[in-house]
Amino acid sequence: MAVLRFTLSEDGVAVLRDALACLGKFSDEVSLEAKKDRLVLTALNTSKSAYASVAFATNRFFSKYHYAGVAQNRDKFFCKLYNRALLSLFRSRGGDPLHDRERDTTIDRCDVVITDEAGKKSRFIAKIIFRNGITAKYRLPFEVSPPVHAKFDKTEAVNNWSTSPRTLRQLMDHFGPGIDYLDIHAEDDVVNFTCFTEKAANGDEVLKKPLQTSVAVAQDEFNSFHVGEENLHIVISVKDFRAIIQHAAVLGADVLANYSIPARPMQLKYDGDGIKCEFLLMTVGERGAPGPKNKKTRANVKGATGPQLEETVTRADSHAPTPAPPVAPKTSQSRSNPIPSLRPPIERPSQRPPPATLESESLFVPQDNDEGWEPVNIDEGGEEEENARLGWDTTGDLNASALNMRTMMSNQPSAPQPTINNDLDLTQLEPTQRLSQVRKFGLFGD
Repeated sequence: MAVLRFTLSEDGVAVLRDALACLGKFSDEVSLEAKKDRLVLTALNTSKSAYASVAFATNRFFSKYHYAGVAQNRDKFFCKLYNRALLSLFRSRGGDPLHDRERDTTIDRCDVVITDEAGKKSRFIAKIIFRNGITAKYRLPFEVSPPVHAKFDKTEAVNNWSTSPRTLRQLMDHFGPGIDYLDIHAEDDVVNFTCFTEKAANGDEVLKKPLQTSVAVAQDEFNSFHVGEENLHIVISVKDFRAIIQHAAVLGADVLANYSIPARPMQLKYDGDGIKCEFLLMTVGERGAPGPKNKKTRANVKGATGPQLEETVTRADSHAPTPAPPVAPKTSQSRSNPIPSLRPPIERPSQRPPPATLESESLFVPQDNDEGWEPVNIDEGGEEEENARLGWDTTGDLNASALNMRTMMSNQPSAPQPTINNDLDLTQLEPTQRLSQVRKFGLFGD
């Protein structure tokens, strides 16, 4: 028993093929739902974040269309098919330059019959008749499964814009491969489309990560652009958006986008000759300051520019006067140098040791810089100078610090001290001659 019969012309086969190619970028399976007045093809991706629907008007798109229905449900019939198998049936027979010149190799028409009877195999039968007299017949199995339809509340979609697919394709040409998301944001008299990715890259793969690209499109390029909230960022999938605008460019239909806030779906739809396409994409993003704004985006953005600049300046002022690291060196320098601490920062390098240069690599300080290396209390006595030098100990115990200094000095190799007591030195030397041998010279008394 034939549940559904319809016939497609050559142009109808091409339109159906383009629709299946677009749906194939969302899911490998396509759901078919047939009614008396329309035929609907739907697809839902595995993550359930994108929904696609293509509806064909029976009185305008098909050459012949007859719906009989089944005993269980006379109103509609639904099934699920493998999308790649359908694409192979309705594929273009071109590619050979010899065949392209011959009109006999093109499709004349396509007859489709869907059978579903108890005790028999359910089949999707497509018979393609070519102009050269060849007829190709294909039989595809299908699964009787109800389709999944996504709902969209049009009353809450206060934001919308419309433009031609040519404009969208031109801006998408600036985005290279490997990107995942697209951020749509209006500012001043332009609409910014920014692409980016969040995939983490390790090692050398960081250089292969695609750049973040932003393309600004003037609002004059849009047929209409209305936003009800300022600083509104809507982020969608680039893969899904690219598939939509490619199909819209084939039909030559303007794309209309409706959305409300982030985390709510965005609706993209366009109409052709006897065909209606609707797509629902899940969104993320950021919201700006709440409050009603004018419908025109230009007025919205002018009011939003002031707070954005003010916020930027406030952040810059709050981060500018926070040089935390120079605080510790100030206290140490103020103790070792009597110069006041209110001195400009440009004079600080004068207290530091002179840097080594290529002209002089000596370990000694030049004579011109001796004053910079003199002790602090140079005019005071030696005892006070010693106490001042031992003042590095924070405990304040001079004896302990002196003991520590003596211990350190004792560990160092001592230099030979000059002889002060001659008698002490003579007693320490062993005699080399007897006194009787030198008395004859009259040097010693008897």
